[in-house]
Amino acid sequence: MIRAVWDNIKGLYSLIVGLSITARFLFSPQKTVHYPRKVVDPESLSSFRGPLELTPAADNSAQSRCISCQACVRACPGHCLTVVKGQGKAPIVWTYNFTLCCLCAACVESCPTGALRFSHKVYMVASSRQEMVLDLLSDLEKNAAVAND
Repeated sequence: MIRAVWDNIKGLYSLIVGLSITARFLFSPQKTVHYPRKVVDPESLSSFRGPLELTPAADNSAQSRCISCQACVRACPGHCLTVVKGQGKAPIVWTYNFTLCCLCAACVESCPTGALRFSHKVYMVASSRQEMVLDLLSDLEKNAAVAND
């Protein structure tokens, strides 16, 4: 009998603790952005991991820092990267399948030249899986062309 009463008191205490946590977050400021009425401010994007992008070289913003060492391809657990080495060290094909990526950052951390980074593309949309296979070399060239204009 005493055991049953004690179990009920512990259960009531657990309920009160859970409700107090709920009440605390109920009256705290919202962290959700109601798109399209509001957009995400740039300060919030500093820790956001979007799809990968290539880092431009210091001397030419249309070329990548990538030396085709394949370290990122070997480190990727999702096998979402394809790098084909061309003449010299520069890659001729650099594709990234965002549908297979788990955003673990193993490829970014393994790159010896710092050629990979996460983008801050929040509003990326596609209607098919094929649209999520990204050619990062052409994206780098497009970004360089836009920056030069």
